[in-house]
Amino acid sequence: FLFMGLAALPSIQFWQRLLNFFREFVRQPEYAYKEYVSKRKVHLYTLFQIIFFAGVFTVQNFKAIAIVFPFMTLLCIPGRLYLMPCFFKGWELALLDGSDEEIDEVEHAKEAEAATEYKINDYFEEDEKYNMDSDDEDDGGRFMYKKESTFRTQNSESS
Repeated sequence: FLFMGLAALPSIQFWQRLLNFFREFVRQPEYAYKEYVSKRKVHLYTLFQIIFFAGVFTVQNFKAIAIVFPFMTLLCIPGRLYLMPCFFKGWELALLDGSDEEIDEVEHAKEAEAATEYKINDYFEEDEKYNMDSDDEDDGGRFMYKKESTFRTQNSESS
């Protein structure tokens, strides 16, 4: 069991974030949160996890209060649902501990936001503008960009 546990450590995200305290930023593995979430926020999230782990571990190892272990474990759930959103935005939490689908959605939204920030419309001709309104969503909740054509009439050109 010790070998299996040690062999699995490199694939555990918590272990990787713990090692990131001691690594240079450039040498850290490529994760989705590395690109969008600040290093400070990643370390803060890791500290929260360490505190939760220390609380559960402490309760487990003292026989006088060991009966509270299941309750202490259950307290991690409200901590994640109600305490952490006070320190992190929803998309940061989705990148740090979300499912693969949530991470893909956040990455897609961030890419769309970056395209809007860099004013992608400035790189197109006047008649090939893209509508970046967030009201246009398809069934999957992803943004759709509609190509709008600007038709010039003789009356509008002569004005």
